[in-house]
Amino acid sequence: MNLRIAALTFRIQRFEWTVVVGATLLSVVVSALVAGWIRSAGFDKCLTDEAASNTLRCQTALAPWLFRIAQMSMNLVPIFPVIAGLLVGGPIVARELETGTARLAWSLAPSRLRWFIQRALPPLLMVTVAGLLIGMTADALLHLTRPDLDIEKTFDGFRGRGLLVAVEALLVASVALALGSILGRSVPTLVLSLVLIGGLTIAVDKVETQLLTNEAESTTSYNFSGGDLYIASRIQNDDGRIITYEELFALHPEFNENGYNPEQYPDVTLFIPGSRYHDVEGREALALTGIAGLFLLVAAATVVRRRPR
Repeated sequence: MNLRIAALTFRIQRFEWTVVVGATLLSVVVSALVAGWIRSAGFDKCLTDEAASNTLRCQTALAPWLFRIAQMSMNLVPIFPVIAGLLVGGPIVARELETGTARLAWSLAPSRLRWFIQRALPPLLMVTVAGLLIGMTADALLHLTRPDLDIEKTFDGFRGRGLLVAVEALLVASVALALGSILGRSVPTLVLSLVLIGGLTIAVDKVETQLLTNEAESTTSYNFSGGDLYIASRIQNDDGRIITYEELFALHPEFNENGYNPEQYPDVTLFIPGSRYHDVEGREALALTGIAGLFLLVAAATVVRRRPR
């Protein structure tokens, strides 16, 4: 793909590119300024030094506001992949079908598949890189606001920082691209994409939770370290099996009235240790990338087989 085609793609989606790239740069720059200000002013010691945290310097209005801005930036990160993905992915094909320019382009292009790749690759690459920058910024902000954590071994901010932000943006854009290719209308594409993304989120979370439950470590004396991923609470039956509360009361109906002895039936906590963060992150990133690839195949097949109108 040459620069001329990339420039043409940018002109077609100038508004969307400007919004996504502008929001990404603004977020990165503001976060860098806030982080630099906190460190240069010595406010980072307010979180690690108990003596310094009680000084007037750490109690001034400026320090809490800077940390509040950093926290607010992290809270907005999970929204970015959805908005950026919809803005970028939805109009790629849907707009050209809606305006009728696709028919002219298909009559001139050597192949529809090549036309599709030329139209889809630059915006998909852009939104993925933007998501990666936002994810890296979220990592830096987490390290800034929680210096007690080893961000390489903690599930704090899981799915709202690092690599997964980029993969989520790619997935949303791919879903919107596929629906736009099928529907050929921008507004219905955005609405249905939101619905489908919501359904996919629930399904992926359910599958991932089941996998993690099967892999989770268990303990009857769990001390939350701040880096582990809590999965669920269970009960250890008198035969040693780990069961749910519903299963316990089904096996022992008398407990519904009299309760049970916690010493005989101790509570069990299922959790994933923070040291497995990158393993879980990598597996989920791979799965979401695979799903995104399936939607891209659907979009490409739809463009190739669609009748011009």
